[in-house]
Amino acid sequence: MKLLSIILISLFSVTSNSCLKKFELIRATSKEWHGGTPQAGYGTYYELTIVPNTNSENLVFDKLWIGKDYFDVQCFQKGKKMHNNLFAKGDTVTIRVNKRNSKYKPMPFITKEGNSAVQKELPPINYNGAALLSYVYKKKRKYYEINKFTISEPVFYP
Repeated sequence: MKLLSIILISLFSVTSNSCLKKFELIRATSKEWHGGTPQAGYGTYYELTIVPNTNSENLVFDKLWIGKDYFDVQCFQKGKKMHNNLFAKGDTVTIRVNKRNSKYKPMPFITKEGNSAVQKELPPINYNGAALLSYVYKKKRKYYEINKFTISEPVFYP
C-alpha cells in the first residue's frame, strides 16, 4: 500500500510539473557585433528561442534583464517581427534584444529602433544566471532565469 501511494504521488508530481511549464527554452545565444565606424558603436545581440505551451492570449513576454540592464523584448517568428506579438501554442518564437554601446550620442532626429536603448533598473528578484526573462501568464507576473548564453561568432559590419 505504501509503495502504491509513493508511485501515485510521484506520478502526480511529474504530471503537475509538466502542466505548469508555460514554455520551453530551446536555446539562448549571444553574439557581439561591431559597426564599421566608431560612430556606429558596438554591442551584443541576445536571442532566446522558445516554444510556448499556450497562446499569446495567456502568455506575454515583455522584459529581459541582463545584469542590472533591462530591455523591452521584441518577438519574432521565422525571421519576421510578429504583429502584436501574436503566437499559438507550439509556435517557435524568437525573443531578441540588442544591447548597444556607443561612445557617441545618436542624432536627435534618429528614432530609437525597438529596444536598443539600455535602461537601468534593479531586477525584481535576485537571480544567479546570465539573464532574467519577465512574462505575464494569465494576468500574473512571472520570471524565468536563463542560466547561460551560448556565445556565437561575432559580427563585423563594414
